[in-house]
Amino acid sequence: MRRVIPFSLSFRLYSSGWTSSSLFATRNSKRPQNFNIINSRFHNSYLRGFSSSDQNDADTSTATKDEKHQPTTITNSKKLIDDLTDATARGVGQVIFLNDKKCGIIIGTALGVADPYLFGLAILGTATATITAHAAGLDKNSIKDGLLGYNGCLVGCAAAVFGAPSIIAATTATIVGAAATPFVASSLKETMGSVPQWTIAFNIVTLTSLLRTRPLLVAPSPPSSPSPHIDEGMIVVVESSTNVSASSSSFITDIIASPLTGISQIFVVQSALSGAIIVGGIGSYSPLLAVHAIGGSAIGTLVGAMSGAPLADLTMGLYGFNSALTSMAVGVFFVHSTPAILLSAGGAAATASLFGAMSTVFGTYGSPCLTLPFCFTMSSCYLLHQQIPGLLLASNPHSPEKNKVD
Repeated sequence: MRRVIPFSLSFRLYSSGWTSSSLFATRNSKRPQNFNIINSRFHNSYLRGFSSSDQNDADTSTATKDEKHQPTTITNSKKLIDDLTDATARGVGQVIFLNDKKCGIIIGTALGVADPYLFGLAILGTATATITAHAAGLDKNSIKDGLLGYNGCLVGCAAAVFGAPSIIAATTATIVGAAATPFVASSLKETMGSVPQWTIAFNIVTLTSLLRTRPLLVAPSPPSSPSPHIDEGMIVVVESSTNVSASSSSFITDIIASPLTGISQIFVVQSALSGAIIVGGIGSYSPLLAVHAIGGSAIGTLVGAMSGAPLADLTMGLYGFNSALTSMAVGVFFVHSTPAILLSAGGAAATASLFGAMSTVFGTYGSPCLTLPFCFTMSSCYLLHQQIPGLLLASNPHSPEKNKVD
């Protein structure tokens, strides 16, 4: 009679490493000795096959997840690049209060026409300031609107004109200076209170360098020794009437074009053509704001002429750019009205007078005063809204056509 092993005992034997086959093997001496080995190998082979299948499934699942995440990563990177490019273009426009990508491109074109080298450093400075602000986690809306990039643009322009002649040195100065402007601007936001910070960050960063390098100081040329065979008292300079007429005509043209040249000087460029292109960009954003720009530059030039400024300074537009900035700032931050128009004209005149004084003082140290006259004058104009009846600040500054009071 065959003996039946209870299930509980069989389970305990299996748990301890024994199986029914091994029990049968002990009773049946004819069973092969390697039966358990073959059975064990089959069992292990099955387990290995199951494990490999699971691993393949896991690899496939991981690959599928990677494939799903890869397009998302590429899309996010592309969006980030597009956002930074847009902010950089807006940063160029924000130098003259234009929060518009197309206007920034137009201004960049104007700079490229006049000086490709300056254009390159201006774009580098704007991009560096924008990327630095993004990496530092500064205010996203300010970055998007170009408000943390425009000072970097001006740093690049100044480096191209007043910086070292070496391209490597000027590029390095642009990157380092532009990278500092977002942090200076962020700190000024608290310091200035309700008053906008204008281009103070640019002035702080750039003048820190220029007051050390003193680019306007020119070494005096050695006196030329007169020829022993020529009496200096007998030298007579004769200029033909044709040359005199040509120079007079050129001078008149330069005087007429000086307001446009003054607008180009905002970006440290001396070009009436570039100024005209910039005015076109301003006009596409706001026709009345373009009137403020031309009017402010013209008033500044007129005040400079009345104060006895050198003609060369007038034709170069040096008395126009700060005044143009002041007039444009009034047009952007105040509601369009008769008091605002008068403030625009008066502010331009006051800015030109302050420029004459500050350029003399800074000139003794071999440095330009940059846009400090505009910053000081416009800060005072901004606070006048509390004093002059009918002079109202815009609730959402944009342009004379769109400015309103809530």
